[in-house]
Amino acid sequence: MIENRQSTRRRVLRTGATLGAAAVGLSVPGTAAANPGNGDGKEFRRVYANDVLWRTNVVKVLDDRPDPEDKIYFLHDGKQPIVANESASDEQLSPFVSESAPGDRDWNGGQWTHFSAAVTDVEAFTDDAPLTSASEILDKDYIEVTLGRPGFGPPNYFVCPLNGRA
Repeated sequence: MIENRQSTRRRVLRTGATLGAAAVGLSVPGTAAANPGNGDGKEFRRVYANDVLWRTNVVKVLDDRPDPEDKIYFLHDGKQPIVANESASDEQLSPFVSESAPGDRDWNGGQWTHFSAAVTDVEAFTDDAPLTSASEILDKDYIEVTLGRPGFGPPNYFVCPLNGRA
């Protein structure tokens, strides 16, 4: 009996998607593939919300500030995500911290407004790490919070659902 080796459309699509994902993960140095908490501006892997680490990814960039919105804080040292700073604590598994999460009354499904959270004292940050809630970010005198991205990281406004616990 001769076996039919014709590829189905589904198999071709699945193989192509797998190869494409592998190529992206291997070809982009310093992205989330190397450090799960490090964002590349279009995609990131994990977000803290209410002391819980969640899985996520950016699905749509928005042109305008969403209303209603979810606030997300991006911890960085002015040049890179805080998780990429060699002097910062490895306890911080993600540079992203949300004000809310699924199940909260104020959760809007991940319609994010980006806030830059510049760590001005990495040693103090390391002593306190991990920072896993918005209230912790806002309470620290060594973190300067401003509206918008610091020139790197995710876009200013985007849709990014939390897809379950990391």
